[in-house]
Amino acid sequence: MKIQKIDSKEGSRFVISDTTPSFVNALRRACSFETPILAIEDVYFTQNSSALYDEIVSHRLGLIPLKTDLKTYGLQENCKCKSEGCARCQVKLSLKAKGPAMVLAKDLKSTDPQIKPVFPETPIVELLEGQEIEFEAIAILGSGKEHVKWSAGHTFYQRYPKISITAGKKVKEGISYCPKKVFKGEKVAELLNCNLCLSCQEHSDGAIKITSEDNKFLFTVESWGQITDKEMLQQATNILKQKTADVKVK
Repeated sequence: MKIQKIDSKEGSRFVISDTTPSFVNALRRACSFETPILAIEDVYFTQNSSALYDEIVSHRLGLIPLKTDLKTYGLQENCKCKSEGCARCQVKLSLKAKGPAMVLAKDLKSTDPQIKPVFPETPIVELLEGQEIEFEAIAILGSGKEHVKWSAGHTFYQRYPKISITAGKKVKEGISYCPKKVFKGEKVAELLNCNLCLSCQEHSDGAIKITSEDNKFLFTVESWGQITDKEMLQQATNILKQKTADVKVK
């Protein structure tokens, strides 16, 4: 298998060749749904006179992406405390506010300064005059296959595109339907922008033909910000290695 990184303004893109669709899809699933990420799991309220019920505030807190340090924290199921909760497997965050105010993610106080909201301006709840809210929250590691709040990011792939152009009256018309600016004039200028939508082919009377290469793929990783794209790939690779190591062939 060969991997080549591509410059991209959005996320990280790679060309992966000499492999199979099943492997690329396994890597995608490991990145998005098995990479461990910190997220708020339990919330203990001591005061909440806001317009939102405790359950609604808790749900909003759980979906706030938190910066994650995978070198410091581990899964509770693998921790020496046997899932009872300790400084190696959980982080405590607290908040106390009084209205009138818009309570934001940056108002959360963490016991670990490194663990903080990725988007500090995320609104949690609006407090009117006389309303108060106070709680303590526990963040633990989990994976996206358990709940979307533990999803590390968006990962997807497509087959590597191939475009051939032959002389025809409708080449220009077909090119005009391309939504990704793949062509310049009547030539292919940005091949990797092609998402195989076939719009240009369908409107060119066969003058433009879109196919894809076997065993060659465009792979994209877009982190939500808890960890980097590189860390997502490293974790996913380690997970796949562990899974294959556990397989016994008779």
